[in-house]
Amino acid sequence: MSMSVGRLIGLAEGELENGSYADWTRRAYGSVWREFERFCLSRGRDAPTGVDGESFLASIGCPPAGGTSWDRFKRRAVRRLLAVGESGDFRSVAPRSRVEVPQCFAVVHQAYAESLSDRALAASTREHKECLSRRFLASLAASGVVDVAALSPGDVFGYLAGLPRLAASTRSARLFFVREYLRFLVARFAADEVLGGLFPVVPVNNDEVLPSVFSSDEVRRALAALDPSSRTVRRDRAVLLLAAQLGLRAGDIRRLRFDEVDWRLGRLSLVQHKTTVRIDLPLPDECRFALLDYWRNERPDRPDPHVFLGARAPFAPYASAAAFGRVVTACFERAGVDIANRHHGLHSLRHSAAAAMLTSGATLPAVSAVLGHASSETTMRYLRVGVEALRAAALEVPRV
Repeated sequence: MSMSVGRLIGLAEGELENGSYADWTRRAYGSVWREFERFCLSRGRDAPTGVDGESFLASIGCPPAGGTSWDRFKRRAVRRLLAVGESGDFRSVAPRSRVEVPQCFAVVHQAYAESLSDRALAASTREHKECLSRRFLASLAASGVVDVAALSPGDVFGYLAGLPRLAASTRSARLFFVREYLRFLVARFAADEVLGGLFPVVPVNNDEVLPSVFSSDEVRRALAALDPSSRTVRRDRAVLLLAAQLGLRAGDIRRLRFDEVDWRLGRLSLVQHKTTVRIDLPLPDECRFALLDYWRNERPDRPDPHVFLGARAPFAPYASAAAFGRVVTACFERAGVDIANRHHGLHSLRHSAAAAMLTSGATLPAVSAVLGHASSETTMRYLRVGVEALRAAALEVPRV
């Protein structure tokens, strides 16, 4: 829905006021928006679009990515202003890296999206597959293919060759998707049947890369290296402890609700977002006290059921766990922990928790129950990082 730039600014300023944003934040947003308004009116663009926003940012020397904190703020201000006209929600900002479906393939993509809704897939899985569909179709259109009937094996291999270097597991997952998608095109849109026979076997080697784990000492040092001057230090401590001691996934931590915490019995009971499997876990005192400390002394006073809220207005639940991952990395670096060749985000603490439990003698079924794995076979991958346990099973090398 097209809307004048003046109307957009009026609605966005109302959102700022209703969201209890600080006065200096509202002034900063207003400064960028008024400058954007002058830019649009000087070019006769009273109803701006995303292209106008990009042109404006380029005209004031704001890079499309990176830059100073002020550059990042300007980009966010323009995106949020335009989001008011697109969705009516100041906080709803379309992903910057979203690839749009070429018009020539709109029917194909829609049919694929509808086919996913008929399958018992998690919402995140459907979103991921739809994203891969958009990228695949956009790549075909960019290479000159505008009709499914004209798609050839050479076009498919060209798409795969143009992909960036991927980890082994990601590469296998991408091939599984392409195989599934090609068979869908053959069945629904009469694509060349040869395409359906591509990739009869997809090589999978989940053991090619070891899980990134940190020792108990390294994790303790990282926790001790939390920045005491940070405005979110209590939140950070609670988040890191939930990952390091209970092995919770980042998505489950950011979605954690108060009704999933039994403060009296010291337990967590929640349905994992990824697997939809319910897990019931004891809540160690250190975790419980960290959560209470955050709730009473740092959490914004908002009647929201989520435990963790953003530290800035509008104090909403976190849309992603990216901020948590940055905290983990910073803690490892301040603690002097070597993170070279190891993943060092929040998920690495989940891996570390699993490895620590197995090292301490916990059984595979017990660790599987804590992590919420459907099968102990998934948990067995952590046995490969238990060097001392593997040393006991090593065979003697005969002398020649």
